[in-house]
Amino acid sequence: MRLQLTIALAALLHAGAAWAQVDEGSTAAVGLRVYADDDHVTVWTPSARAAATLPRAVVVDVHAVVDAVSAASIDVTSSASPYAFDERRVEGGVGVAVPVAAYQQVGATAIVSDEHDYTSLRLGGRWRAELARRNATLEVAYTAGFDQVGRVGDPSFARDRREHRGVVSFTQIIDRRGYLDVVVEGIRTTGYQANPYRFVPITMGGAAAYALPEVVPDTRDAVAALVRVRRALGVAWFGHADYRLARDTWGITSHTGSARVVRALADDAVLVGAELRGYLQDGASFHRASYAGDAGAPAWRTREHVLGAMQTLTLGATARVRAPWHATEITAAAAWMRFAWSDDLRQRGRDAVVSSLTVLVPL
Repeated sequence: MRLQLTIALAALLHAGAAWAQVDEGSTAAVGLRVYADDDHVTVWTPSARAAATLPRAVVVDVHAVVDAVSAASIDVTSSASPYAFDERRVEGGVGVAVPVAAYQQVGATAIVSDEHDYTSLRLGGRWRAELARRNATLEVAYTAGFDQVGRVGDPSFARDRREHRGVVSFTQIIDRRGYLDVVVEGIRTTGYQANPYRFVPITMGGAAAYALPEVVPDTRDAVAALVRVRRALGVAWFGHADYRLARDTWGITSHTGSARVVRALADDAVLVGAELRGYLQDGASFHRASYAGDAGAPAWRTREHVLGAMQTLTLGATARVRAPWHATEITAAAAWMRFAWSDDLRQRGRDAVVSSLTVLVPL
C-alpha cells in the first residue's frame, strides 16, 4: 500500500508545485492535497514550507508534511489485514544551498519521516553549475536512504533497508524559445523490501491451500533516463513534452510519457495548464497472478500491484492566480487517474481523483 500510494501522489501534476516556488527572496507556503479512489482509499496531506535567503545568497528551507491515510481496499483486506486501517505519516526536512564560486552552488538536505511501523531518513548533497556562458546547467546529486521496517503487534520485528540514489541533470538552451533537459538516474536498494503484513496464497491442484509471507529479493538496482523539451509556443503559450525509460534488475521495464501546455492570462497574473501523462510497465520476473506449490513453495512471491504489469493514465489541470495583495500566489490542481493491472485476479483497475491547493506568500 505504501509504495502504491507514493506512486499515485507523485503522479499529480508537478506544475502546481513548480509554480509555488521562487528562486529569490524569502517565502512561506501552506498546502493541502487530497487523494481519493473508488477502492476506499483516502489520503489527506497538509503541508507547510518556508524558505529564507540569508547573507551571501545562502538559502535555507524547511518543510513539514503529514499523510493521513484511511484504507479499506481489496489489497488491504485480502492480503494484509481483514480490517480497514487508519495510518498517519509525519515528515520534516531541512535544506541549505550555498554559492561556492561564480555560477556554482552546493547544497545539502536531510529529511526524516515516521509512522507507526516505518521510519525513514534521507541525507543528500548536490552540486550545480551554469556553464557555456550560462547557456547550460549541470547538476549532480546523491541521496542516501536509511529505513527501518516494523510490524504492529510484534516488537521483535525490525528490518533494515538502504538506498543509494544518484542523479545527473543537464539543461541546454536550444534557442531563444526553448530548453532541452536530460536526466539520468541510478538507484540501488538493499535489505528488506517486502510488506510485513502481506501473505501470498499458494495453490495446490488449482485451489488455494495455504498462505505464506511475501518474500522478494534483497537487492534491487535500477537505472532511468529522461528527455524533456520545454518551449514557448507563442506570446502567452508554453508547453513541454517528455519521455522516461527505466529498467531494474527485478525485470521491470517502464515507459512514461507526458505533455503539458500552459496559457498565461491577464498580464501573467493568471496561469492555466493542462497535462496528459501515461505510464506503462511489464511485471517483475517473479510476479505471478497466482503461485502453485505443487513442486514446493516458490522462493520469491508477492501480491503487490506495482510489481506486476500495469498501466496508468493521468489527466489534470492546474491554475495559478497571483493575488493583488502582497504578491500572494494561489495554486489549485486537480487530476483524474486510472490504474489498470492486467495480471491481478482480485482487481483489474482503479479510478482516483487527486486535488491540491497551495498558498505562497513572499516574506
